[in-house]
Amino acid sequence: MIHSGQPVRDFIDIATRHVLLRQGVLGIKVKIMKDPAAQRTGPKSLPDYVKVTEPKDDVPVEEPYARVYKAAPEEPVAEEAAAPAEAAPVEA
Repeated sequence: MIHSGQPVRDFIDIATRHVLLRQGVLGIKVKIMKDPAAQRTGPKSLPDYVKVTEPKDDVPVEEPYARVYKAAPEEPVAEEAAAPAEAAPVEA
């Protein structure tokens, strides 16, 4: 049963009656919840309504794979590797 918030004002009717008896007072409190879909005005559903949709079909995995997100290190070009060896003078 809803006890707080705006839905109580929209969907719950509350009635309280007190009966005087010889032995004392007897109090009766009744709460009746209205059908949200039957109302002509106001919200048509409770605020905690959750719509569940069917899941999409999964694509079958034909063979396993791994994704590598790191940048691949650059390999030195053969010309750059040979150039420093020629630039160094050899003294005799």
